[in-house]
Amino acid sequence: MEDEVERIRAEKMKRLEENLQEQQFRSQMEAAKKSVLFKFMTKDARERLGAVRSVKPEVAEQVELGLLQAVQMGQIKGQITDNMLKAMLNELNPKREFRIR
Repeated sequence: MEDEVERIRAEKMKRLEENLQEQQFRSQMEAAKKSVLFKFMTKDARERLGAVRSVKPEVAEQVELGLLQAVQMGQIKGQITDNMLKAMLNELNPKREFRIR
């Protein structure tokens, strides 16, 4: 009986440690992502991305991942301006055309 309790306790501790390590990894990755984005984006672009994040977090996440990939691949040399960010957002979320009959 005591062996069973100890085994369950050990498994629980192992899962807690794994969860803690995963959370630490995620927070480190998030900090690295923010650092790269801060370095490569103008103030206006960061503000626009923040506004998009408050309305559509999934779109902001897509844009961030796309920007990070472009930076890693060396496609972005200078800073990402507000106009460049607008163009990316338009590509991801094209406006729909409505026809009224």
